[in-house]
Amino acid sequence: MVEMQKFLVYRKQPGEEPSYERFEVPLNPGMSILDALFYIQDHYDSNFSFRYSCRGAICGSCGMTVDKFPQLACKTQVAGVKTQKTPSKLPELKFGEVPDDWDEETEILIEPLPNMESIRDLVVDMEPFWKFYGEAQPYFVREYNDEQPESLQEPEDARSIEHLVYCILCGLCWTCPVNNTNPQYLGPTALAKANRFIMDTRLDNEHRKSIVKRVSEEDGVPACEKHYVCNRVCPKGVNPGTAIRNIRENFLSS
Repeated sequence: MVEMQKFLVYRKQPGEEPSYERFEVPLNPGMSILDALFYIQDHYDSNFSFRYSCRGAICGSCGMTVDKFPQLACKTQVAGVKTQKTPSKLPELKFGEVPDDWDEETEILIEPLPNMESIRDLVVDMEPFWKFYGEAQPYFVREYNDEQPESLQEPEDARSIEHLVYCILCGLCWTCPVNNTNPQYLGPTALAKANRFIMDTRLDNEHRKSIVKRVSEEDGVPACEKHYVCNRVCPKGVNPGTAIRNIRENFLSS
């Protein structure tokens, strides 16, 4: 007999109040949360909406909340959800009225990314996320006729920013309580990316000053309340909170 897994899934249609719907999915060895969502879409409701792309924990598209813990759906194994260790001191995440009869021991609860507006089901509006990301100026500026080779970098300098380069822009770090209360806060992703370029030895000094000026504003680094929730939920070990601290201690005027 095939073992079945019960899911309680957040649903929302444009202009309507959110609700929760139950589904049962047959378990397969190695099944991920994303696999289960595909089953629900294929066998129950073709209009069920969620984001995904690479299925390999590289693109960051399938970020969502699983049992009140923001994770990548493609990386999270269904069989391990109820036994995984949840990071400590996560804020209370509320998306809608979860049914009182939710069985936390057996049913897997699926909800959207925190602190973002749901457009449809698990698809959230990431426009503010990308807007603030752009304001961090996460790019190099080169003259049109810049000749090869491009700017060289010593191995030790590359290693110093390597963990920051691993950011996949998944948005999980927007679990930060400041993002919940301050819609103008640049957010951990943008600030971590700012630190990645500020620290890069290949960056033009004028560009570096421009980034530092932007993240020094009230809604940038000063708005961080040092919860470090972003560090605890990051799936790639980027540690955005530590990056923000580095900007505060080494680049902002005292």
